[in-house]
Amino acid sequence: MSHRTSVVAAFFVCALLALMCSVSTASASSVIRGVDDLGLGGKTAKADASRISFLATKLHAGLVRVDVRWANVEPRRGVYDQAYLTELQNRIQLAAGDGLQVIVTLYGTPAWASDHSLWGYAPPSYAKGVYHSFYPPAANRLPDFQAFATKLASTFVGDVTGYECRNEPNLWSSIYPQRTATDAAFGVRRYAAMLTVFSAGIHAGDPHALVIAGATGPTGLDNALSTDPIRFAKLLRGLVSSSVFDAYSHHPYAVGGTSRVAPEDMPEYPRRQVNLANIGALLKIFPGKPFYLTEYGYYTQYSLSFGIWVSEPTQASYLIRAYRFAARFPQIKALVWFPYHDSSGANELFGAYSGLVTMAGAYKPSWFAFSGDNTLALTAAHKGGGSFRLAGKLTTSLGGLAGKSLTVSRRLPGGKWRVVKTVKTGTGGAYHLWVKVTGRAWFRLAWPGVVHSNTVEADA
Repeated sequence: MSHRTSVVAAFFVCALLALMCSVSTASASSVIRGVDDLGLGGKTAKADASRISFLATKLHAGLVRVDVRWANVEPRRGVYDQAYLTELQNRIQLAAGDGLQVIVTLYGTPAWASDHSLWGYAPPSYAKGVYHSFYPPAANRLPDFQAFATKLASTFVGDVTGYECRNEPNLWSSIYPQRTATDAAFGVRRYAAMLTVFSAGIHAGDPHALVIAGATGPTGLDNALSTDPIRFAKLLRGLVSSSVFDAYSHHPYAVGGTSRVAPEDMPEYPRRQVNLANIGALLKIFPGKPFYLTEYGYYTQYSLSFGIWVSEPTQASYLIRAYRFAARFPQIKALVWFPYHDSSGANELFGAYSGLVTMAGAYKPSWFAFSGDNTLALTAAHKGGGSFRLAGKLTTSLGGLAGKSLTVSRRLPGGKWRVVKTVKTGTGGAYHLWVKVTGRAWFRLAWPGVVHSNTVEADA
């Protein structure tokens, strides 16, 4: 949304008017803005509280997604790591206390619960005959999965909005194999069995928490490694009653292999890929269910794990456009940016670089686009002849920002907007520059991808 003001050469426009007319990227959308995982590494409760408060009050996040591995909570059957559970409980309570909704996502299978009959199957480059966390639980361990769900929900009762049963279960990294020689729907069939007992367990521990099915990845080839998300959803619909789960989730990333990667661009193969542009393909499979899009993002540097990367200003612009696009659908309740902070693990080639914060701790433009609390004020003062002084201030939820490069665009009568200069903000986010005008012209500034100013008119 933009507001424009004209400044005629004979008049000075006061700073107050410019502030009122400056543009903010804050959205009135009902789609909740979430971030994945608190990423809390503080050693004290005070550090945790400060970090969570920062996400709520400065980033303006409305939801956090917390990843929990079954093996970490219950390393041995019936033996729970109470210290780990207490740590999670404290952080979740802090988040809920600051008004953040919390979604907990369950990952992996511990070795003691794994289906040993599947260990003879393995994806390429993985050893056969040994345990991997992507093997689903054995049929006789499903009651243990239910008990685990009850333990979690009763521990976090009242503080968690919903629980996702597994992450991207249509992909091998979550459930392997997706199909066998005798069962083309093995992965989704096993998932349906897991979801059924998971639902009973969660509702036993917290009757008001949502059971969220899906969390499907954006693409699939319908082989042992992956099932396309549309097929997965349709099969699941036929395998479980709609009463088993309360909501559905999906990860509508843009899929690599095409140059059309903007939020509104349709995927290359829409029959087996679901990104944000064709999310309606899943919404219509479960028309009565709310949807939580619990992972989304754009990388800002190359990674073998993804395949698409964009500039930091483009990432910020796509973030704003994605939330606007998602707001078109009343079924979509939240869109979660993944992750909050870039990370690389042991190998930088496989890092996750779609965060709002760099590995060095610097806030990307997307951080400010997510926050939405940005204004870029602009005034024009005629100093005689054709000289005009453009001045203003960049203000964000972190205050005025120095050292940010702003583009200056000019439009002549009958012409198009063209970038003619750049200027950097100084102390407190203030800036000024001089422009020469030989006739009539309009000016505006932008912090690319984040916020643009009001428009001013100069007439020599």
